[in-house]
Amino acid sequence: MATADGDLERFERFLDEWSRRDFLRGMGGAVALTAFMAGGMELLAACGGGPTAPTDTQKAVRGGHLVEGNYSDVANMNPIFISDVYSSIVAYRMYEGMLDIDGQANQIPSLATEVPKVESDQMTYRFKLRKDAKWSDGTPITADDVVFTYQLMYDPKYKEVKSRFRAQLEQYLASVTAPDPYTVVVRTTTVYAPFLISYGGIGILPKHVWSKLSPAEINSSEMNQVPTVVSGAMTPVRWDKGSQYTMKRNDLWFKGRTWLDSYVYKYVPDLVQAANQLKTGELDVAAVDPSQWDSMATAQNVDRITYVSPAFDYYIQNHDAAKTPKAAIFGDPEVRRALTMALDRKKIADKVYFGQAVPADSSMSSVQWAHVTPKTQYPFDLSKAESMLEGAGWKKGADGVRTKNGVRMEWELRTNAGNKVRETLITVLADQWKQIGASVSTKPIQFPQLVTQLTQTRDFDMILIGIAENPDPDQSQLWSSKSIGNGALNGAAYKSPAVDALLDQGVQTLDRDKRKKIYAQIQEQLLQDLPAPLLTFPKGLWGVSKRVKNFHLGPWNRYANRPWFKDVYVTDGK
Repeated sequence: MATADGDLERFERFLDEWSRRDFLRGMGGAVALTAFMAGGMELLAACGGGPTAPTDTQKAVRGGHLVEGNYSDVANMNPIFISDVYSSIVAYRMYEGMLDIDGQANQIPSLATEVPKVESDQMTYRFKLRKDAKWSDGTPITADDVVFTYQLMYDPKYKEVKSRFRAQLEQYLASVTAPDPYTVVVRTTTVYAPFLISYGGIGILPKHVWSKLSPAEINSSEMNQVPTVVSGAMTPVRWDKGSQYTMKRNDLWFKGRTWLDSYVYKYVPDLVQAANQLKTGELDVAAVDPSQWDSMATAQNVDRITYVSPAFDYYIQNHDAAKTPKAAIFGDPEVRRALTMALDRKKIADKVYFGQAVPADSSMSSVQWAHVTPKTQYPFDLSKAESMLEGAGWKKGADGVRTKNGVRMEWELRTNAGNKVRETLITVLADQWKQIGASVSTKPIQFPQLVTQLTQTRDFDMILIGIAENPDPDQSQLWSSKSIGNGALNGAAYKSPAVDALLDQGVQTLDRDKRKKIYAQIQEQLLQDLPAPLLTFPKGLWGVSKRVKNFHLGPWNRYANRPWFKDVYVTDGK
């Protein structure tokens, strides 16, 4: 622990003062994850709570609407492009994949009639499609649609299509073919363990609509925001940017008409306001700010749902000198270790998250089956952090800011506006780093803009954000050198031949025990390298109106994957 008792006391006073000042004003914090998701990156791993109420439609009422709120607007409705969980909530009400995921992280059929088993060569998957599935314009959904959708993500002739899944699928997909209208055969280039769980559920696009466009037109089409033809429970009505996305029931949905007439995703500036709107009935469902969690217990019209999340919050240091001159700071691993050691993550979890998070101890959440606690750890120690920076040649100037070779230790830290926990947290991080000689400015920006900076332009110094994990522990989208730019999530531009090799080994092994040993090595290496250190594992906190039934949010069914949505109804039919 740090020997600088005065610094420790100052940090505690800072957090306590924030809690009194902003919490009492109702500003609070926001724990809902600004994660990226969708198959192929991260998603979620079974373990932990969630609702236990059984599904019951015997008293279901036909009709009515449901309004779900969160603190980020949506960005893209095309499943091959989506990088954030909020867009996926909306998009996957409109698009179906071949497979879905249940509340225990098991795959279940959707457009496919069953979950295929890998064939004897361990590289071939044969999907049989339902014959009763139709697009919202009445056109049958066939294997040609599936082949076309996957071609957009791996076929060289669609190289210009900027799918976030391209890096992995170019490497591991050998072919996707349709021997008949209702059979799809997928062959991988080698054994590829995450294929089904990470890519078998990607929403399928209608070929007869999208094939009319060139690759460049696909990237920029307005159908990426408001599609014209869909396959899911809902069809789009309109997107009022910065306000809400409205959908109506799809009467041609192959799973049957939903009980609901309409569903609205509403943008709310922050989750304190979301909690208030749950109480007033303006919202039916919303993620809840941790500062409001206890007060929600007294709301007579709201049920609370909490669970251990397969997710984490972390800060991403840009290592790419072509994108930021601050890469000269973050390129030194000793500096990265000192910056991590300067942070009291336990105090952050207790104070900033109001106890609704725990300090992170690895590069994947404790919910993941492959999680280990690496030997390498960074306990809070300001004095040691300072000595490490001194040893690395960073000397304090008269103004208290360190310099080395004419470079000042200063940068800008961004996070998503509206998440009051994160807005406060970047201030806390800046305050902690100031104590060891770093000058950090802070800047909240809108979430879709932040996602673009992370996955496309990469024009940032440092970003604080979060990840929602996939049930499979493959993290190639985060750490592989192939996943830099073009929609992928290695915004740090982290390049490690050792980690690249281990990531490839991990996905080319089917035996779970062997895979866990490989991922243990990856976690150890990432704790040593610290390209983007994890801070906390936050809990999932939601409120659901008592008029809403069968809304079974849980660790694996909170964003894109909501197979229970077909059973949701509102008791008053309004």
